[in-house]
Amino acid sequence: MDGNPFITDQQTAAVDLDELFEVLADGHRRRLLGYFDDTDDDVAAFSDLVEHVAAESDAVANDDRQRVAVNLHHNHVPKLEDANLVEYDPRSETVRYRGSSVVSDWIELARAYESGSHRA
Repeated sequence: MDGNPFITDQQTAAVDLDELFEVLADGHRRRLLGYFDDTDDDVAAFSDLVEHVAAESDAVANDDRQRVAVNLHHNHVPKLEDANLVEYDPRSETVRYRGSSVVSDWIELARAYESGSHRA
């Protein structure tokens, strides 16, 4: 098994897909990645991401925005970093998107499903 690169590639691909699905399983992470999917820029200020995720989550109160910021900073951005989808620079408080068209396709599909437009 160790000498067969085809099997190793299949196993790696399966782990990547599993990791992507795990990342996309959370609404905040989908909304954060959706921000980059909606813009032409691959770098965003952390504060802009917080505002976007809070607005998309219907979290309007300042307390909710603070909770979203803490959650993104401690949970969601690190999870996306571990999956190599974003890179966070704490000095400039910016997030760089490292996703691909495959990620965009899955985000679009999730949005369509969430909005109910997947039904005929």
